[in-house]
Amino acid sequence: MLNVLRISLAFAMGITVLVMAPVVPAQDNLGAVEVPVADNSAAARDDALVEALDALLVRLTGQPDIVRSAVAERLRGRVSDTVNGFSYRSVEVDDGDRAERETRLLVRFSRTAIRNALARDGVAVWPPSPPTVLVWLGAQRDGERFIAGSDRGEALLDALEAAARPLGIRPVAPLMDLQDRRNLGFADIAGGFVEPVRAASERYGADAVLMGRLQQGAGREDEVRWTLLPGDGEPVQRWRTRAASLEAVMAAGARGLAERLRQSLAYVADPDSRRQLTVSVDGIDSLAAHQAVAARLGELVGVTRVIPAEVGGDRVRWRLAIGVDAGRVERALAADPRLQPTGDGYRWRQ
Repeated sequence: MLNVLRISLAFAMGITVLVMAPVVPAQDNLGAVEVPVADNSAAARDDALVEALDALLVRLTGQPDIVRSAVAERLRGRVSDTVNGFSYRSVEVDDGDRAERETRLLVRFSRTAIRNALARDGVAVWPPSPPTVLVWLGAQRDGERFIAGSDRGEALLDALEAAARPLGIRPVAPLMDLQDRRNLGFADIAGGFVEPVRAASERYGADAVLMGRLQQGAGREDEVRWTLLPGDGEPVQRWRTRAASLEAVMAAGARGLAERLRQSLAYVADPDSRRQLTVSVDGIDSLAAHQAVAARLGELVGVTRVIPAEVGGDRVRWRLAIGVDAGRVERALAADPRLQPTGDGYRWRQ
């Protein structure tokens, strides 16, 4: 079996070198933005391209005010140079009163060109793969107490996701299956107890964990007490948001989340990726494990390319092109729950 695996991996490595393509998670749709457009005229299209570019800049950085920066102004002045393609489509929009047709422009940007422009201006960006945040949201509303998940509280999680996605953050809801219910209760969330939340979150492998307690405060406003458990050894952070509507309180929470996540996850990329780091990983006993490890390494902060360099038994030595200090990548490796340090490398936890 191992001999077959070694031949298969070596073949896969040969293909990788031949086509000069890194083994990283697919990023095909991350440079695409869809915005409403008045009509098919060139003037309306130009306005929509600028709107789409601004949305992408916010998504790449997690900073709404990036649109007021000098680099954003320069990019808007030559927006067509960063566009790989565009297409129109007509969609039905229901605003609650009536449904009507709306024309939208789907723009496919060169993320590499835009990320490089931001890097040259010293603007920190998210890693190539959007940061995932596991959300434990305890709600106390209308006399009920529950943790939002697969069977209830969907509107709460939808409101948070709608606010977080434009900021480049991917919220993940817990399954709230028997294992989750056994490991965590509403009282753990309401009390802001960190350790049981950390333990219950290990199975999900998210980049960070967010817990919040939602309740109606004075004046019938919604109030959420947030606690962020970031990765990479960063300290726990707490804050509150209060607003007159669910959408507003979640939007404020998402902005606070982005500000705090940027401290541990955002970085100023090296456009040339001149720095490299070699990492050995044991326990790779199948092609599926090989692809899973490659994907996980590609998601680490500062990693721009992942190249398998050598295969021996169930160990693969990877060469990582990095755009940040090597120590930061090494800390991210040490904090990853799927990678167990072995002294001279890591072992993949299936």
